[in-house]
Amino acid sequence: MKLKSILLSLAVTVAFTMPIDAAQYTVPDGQPPVPGADASIPDNAYQNYRYDKTRNITTADHIKKIEEYNKRIDGEVLEKKGTAEQAEQLKKAYAKYLDLITHESTVILLHEGDYKAKVTLPIVVVESYFEDLDKKGKGSYVFEHSVTAGLVGANERVEDSGFNKKAQRKGEFMYPGISKGYWGIREQYANGNLPIMYGAVTFDKYPNQTYMVILGNKNQPITNNLESTMANFVIPSIQSLENLDNTSDAITWDNLSYRLPKGMTLDIVDKSDDFQGRVYVGDGMKLVVARSPLVDKGEPIQLYTQRVLNHFFYKKNPTLLKDIPLQAALVLNNGVPSYLLDQYNPGKKSRIYQLITDDKYEYYMFLTYEDGKNKYSHIELRNIMEYLDFGNAKQIRQARNKRLKK
Repeated sequence: MKLKSILLSLAVTVAFTMPIDAAQYTVPDGQPPVPGADASIPDNAYQNYRYDKTRNITTADHIKKIEEYNKRIDGEVLEKKGTAEQAEQLKKAYAKYLDLITHESTVILLHEGDYKAKVTLPIVVVESYFEDLDKKGKGSYVFEHSVTAGLVGANERVEDSGFNKKAQRKGEFMYPGISKGYWGIREQYANGNLPIMYGAVTFDKYPNQTYMVILGNKNQPITNNLESTMANFVIPSIQSLENLDNTSDAITWDNLSYRLPKGMTLDIVDKSDDFQGRVYVGDGMKLVVARSPLVDKGEPIQLYTQRVLNHFFYKKNPTLLKDIPLQAALVLNNGVPSYLLDQYNPGKKSRIYQLITDDKYEYYMFLTYEDGKNKYSHIELRNIMEYLDFGNAKQIRQARNKRLKK
């Protein structure tokens, strides 16, 4: 028996080493298929940050938000807090901004210590939480207004405890690179207010680790929409990060570490009192990494989208490629958020942006490349850009966790 009406093709552990090729994803004989599996949905649908088919956003809600914003802007013009021309520019910028953020994804990466896994989720995050699980694992959780999701890694086999309770498992699945995969549903979790569906895998090269992704809607039963999202988007996206070293090198700049596609070299270093930058070049590629002192110390998750509205859409940032579709994802590396914007133009100039903040600097990275003019695919380059690390990640997380616990 196979998922997605007999066959569901996925690209998982090979995603970092070669262009995506579908790999057979099967359910062992005698096992029930994962509910919601749909053969009409592309095998690598999770690679598109715009999860249009999984959103609960209605056209009416979208229109209402725009109308409320426009009314407020018109009121400011009447109060002479701005000109009519500025108001029109803001309205156009907000429409683009709202379309972007209501279709963004969330990418969770775990890579502290021995952990090397990621998952992509179709939710817009308003908060996040990270914790060490009694030194036996790590969990990175994200929250929308009515949705909770997370990626949990356990560094030992726990066959009948927590989310791994055998009684909760409903079936198994297999794909290349994993020695074990199963899915399950818990009708009651978090005092009965959060029914969840989950998928879990053990990668071949990490036999003593289990990675589990969870997704649930608060105060709602398991629905067909949730099952479809898990089966067709979330479970296929669970990947190991083990091969990232084959495509990129780790570069550390004080507190920040980022990945550099192999073959690129440092070309320019720029320094001043309030700005520092680096430029790397390679075959058909240029990567700019710049930083300046942190000015606004508000919550980064909210600050990132504000920067997109103000600097990309309202002020029309010249680095934004004209007339090329833009998609976005909040990316959490070991619980520390950044914001990634992707402008992929097949066969032509494309660009990937990353907005980053730690406790001292705000960073801006953008990779410009000619698609097909180097040895990397679009997805390989985006995978490289998603991965970040911070020397003081624990301290950054503790500040966020402390706010949540108040």
